[in-house]
Amino acid sequence: MIESKDFLSDDIFESWKRINQPGVIHDGDRVILANEDFLNLFGYSRPDDVVGRSMGDFISPWPSGSVRLGRREYLGRRSDGTRMELEVICLPVAACEGILYQTLIKDLSSEKNWEIKLIESERLTAMGKIAGEIAHEINNPLGGILLYANLLKEDIKDGSSARENLDKIIRLATRCRIIVKALLNFGRSSSKAYSPVDLNEVIREMYSMIEDHRMFREINVVFNLSNELPHFMGDKGQIEQIVLNLLINAAEAIEGPGTILVSTEYKEGPFSLGDRRSFIRFTVEDTGHGIPEDLKNKIFEPFFTTKQRGKGTGLGLSITRGIVQRHGGKISCESQEGRGTKFTIEIPVNLSKTGSV
Repeated sequence: MIESKDFLSDDIFESWKRINQPGVIHDGDRVILANEDFLNLFGYSRPDDVVGRSMGDFISPWPSGSVRLGRREYLGRRSDGTRMELEVICLPVAACEGILYQTLIKDLSSEKNWEIKLIESERLTAMGKIAGEIAHEINNPLGGILLYANLLKEDIKDGSSARENLDKIIRLATRCRIIVKALLNFGRSSSKAYSPVDLNEVIREMYSMIEDHRMFREINVVFNLSNELPHFMGDKGQIEQIVLNLLINAAEAIEGPGTILVSTEYKEGPFSLGDRRSFIRFTVEDTGHGIPEDLKNKIFEPFFTTKQRGKGTGLGLSITRGIVQRHGGKISCESQEGRGTKFTIEIPVNLSKTGSV
């Protein structure tokens, strides 16, 4: 706080010091007094850094040559150039000689971001519901296409070009059926009744669903899947979502030529200290841009994303961690900026219930 009372009465100055939000006193355009909260909000360490400067240096667009009383929303500019959304309330204040103005400020950036993210989440939910309904409508015609294609195939001799074309139709229709099945699984509510899950099969199905997407055209996907992987009890639809999230995240992190290594292995415990259960380890490693060190502890937070607006909701890794935890497992991340990222998931296995492949 600037300890100056030349222009304010003692009572007003004492009241001003008790304000617990960013505030500034100005003569219209020029800053006369700023409190510590104001300095902290805008990234300054000394009062001298702001006193005497134009209000337009901090709040934009600030009306030049006039003062607009009341509440408005403006953009704020910190000392490092970053922007923030502000609520600004400007009121007159009695000075020893005439009238000055006091402006109280509230940072709305967090509230605005949450509002935008909640809207995006609701839109995502609505799109998921619509996708599920469309998938349901497509499923029956696809079944008919496959049925009649196979019946027609029985009437055509081996080696003919017509039979080869029918085989292509059947393969493509089957591929569409896998996509529809995945969409239907996403649209269904989660069930507490778990069933045996073959993780290798889930990985193959999910990759077959997205391998023709343009983001994978320059990416070499290498699979190192254990042939001795046991089943585990889980919700297959949720496990599919985990696999899909990690594959898409890896491809988006590469943004061009690169490699994704997908691995599974069975570890005969212990899963954790004091726990004798064995577990399945599933890893997805990419050669992408990596995660900055200061962001690693935030990647599993809901709505946190490093992607540009409109290209991600920030829900994928948060949902993935929630699913892993519901299955009694754990997820970890290793990353080095510029050298790629590796996600590791470990899910415990109860062999007495699941058996092995």
